[in-house]
Amino acid sequence: NASLLDEATAAAEAMTLSYGAKGSDERHIIKVSADCHPQTISVLRTRAHPLGINVRVEEAQQLKPCSKTFA
Repeated sequence: NASLLDEATAAAEAMTLSYGAKGSDERHIIKVSADCHPQTISVLRTRAHPLGINVRVEEAQQLKPCSKTFA
């Protein structure tokens, strides 16, 4: 049922896949635009916490990768 995979869940799945694909390096930060829906950011934070992922919400113009960023 396609209705079970909403935007927030899809974003969390993409985050998890990206985190797993990076290998075992020290990158544990994902940067998220402040323009995302609040429920999407909330699901990302919930799914990120047990994995040790740091979700940073920033204005779109400020989103720049750093050495600890995987997405």
